[in-house]
Amino acid sequence: MITEFGNAYKRKDGYYQISSGIHQGKLLHRLIYESVFGSIPDGFHVHHLDNDKSNLDPRNLILLSKSNHHKLHFNKANNPNWGKGRIDAAGGVTFLSAEKNKGKTMQDIADDLGYSNVSSVFHWLDKRFLRWNQL
Repeated sequence: MITEFGNAYKRKDGYYQISSGIHQGKLLHRLIYESVFGSIPDGFHVHHLDNDKSNLDPRNLILLSKSNHHKLHFNKANNPNWGKGRIDAAGGVTFLSAEKNKGKTMQDIADDLGYSNVSSVFHWLDKRFLRWNQL
């Protein structure tokens, strides 16, 4: 693909990477974000809102902290079985589990259950083959 930043190719993981010129080796979605919104602070990732790595529309790209980006992808917020996960206005991951938990974050639910952190609840749920929406 030819872009304003140089030639780009699609990597095995679905991201487009620049293969020529001064931007060689850089990821296209990050370059697009920077060209529209400015520099990306250290420790932040550019996330595709619709999870489609080929959708490079700047309106589809948001900045998330490394921690929140990790939570979103690796704590199963986007897994269809956990379909009530969403990104809130502050760029954090919020879960709207059962109706009684509506509007609470995962940490709020962990606090209500008497746990100091969310990972303890994940472990407790995993051992019982349960999901957040079953709390």
